[in-house]
Amino acid sequence: MSAPQSPGPEWSTQIRRLIERLEVSQNRLAELVGVSAPTVNRWVRGSHEPTPASYMALAGLAGAPDAVYFWERAGLTQEHFPGSQLRATLSSWRIHLKDLKIVQSRRVSKEVIASDPTAVLIPLLNIHAYGDQCPPGPHVTLAQAKVLDMLMAPLTWCPHPENMLCVEIVGDSMAPVIPPGAILCVDTAVTDRERLDQCIAVFSHRDHGFKVARLRRLPSSDILVSANQTCLPVDITDPSKWKAVGEVVWWVSKDILKPASKQSKLLSPTIHRPEPSAR
Repeated sequence: MSAPQSPGPEWSTQIRRLIERLEVSQNRLAELVGVSAPTVNRWVRGSHEPTPASYMALAGLAGAPDAVYFWERAGLTQEHFPGSQLRATLSSWRIHLKDLKIVQSRRVSKEVIASDPTAVLIPLLNIHAYGDQCPPGPHVTLAQAKVLDMLMAPLTWCPHPENMLCVEIVGDSMAPVIPPGAILCVDTAVTDRERLDQCIAVFSHRDHGFKVARLRRLPSSDILVSANQTCLPVDITDPSKWKAVGEVVWWVSKDILKPASKQSKLLSPTIHRPEPSAR
């Protein structure tokens, strides 16, 4: 008995779904996109990926919200997505606590309101930034991201309040600096590689998801260097494959306390911010 065929790369699956939704043949899609019929056939089989120009044409045929996937494959970043849900997903809300009545179903005390008049609510997305050599699956793109929860932080901790988001780190390549399971706060307004040099940052690979490490710019290449010395650097020089998501400005982890008695372990949240010298 022969083994089942692999479904192929995600982009070929998306193109097949587009053909089915449009109810057109491969030949007709080729005419609409402006390529040859054999080219579309290679796309569908997953043996040849579309060019950025072809991805843009496919996005035009797909329409919102499916167009966002093809825009991302073409190399566009979130600020280029006109009117997409992505902008709303990545937005945080600067608020006055005097107007905030409920946070996580618990009332905010008068003491909190008096001591901290302004704060930022930051969305926690269902995205994992991998901290190991092998990315976790399945890969959730920014276009597919959903808000799992909201975190409240002081306004002074958020350089660009409307561009903050939170993701979880998976894996131990950033240990002991950042432990597995920590929540990373990412400033998506900072994506210039010169600005991110020597900083802890999150980068997105179009096929493998999100990687967190410290960016090091070398004369001929850009690499991500992990805190865990057992993990090899990752070459992210190719900007068509690796996009900067933003700078990690702080993170929240849980310290496991070992009680003297045989009681259950307690989890104590600890907030960390990168040292200026490390950046």
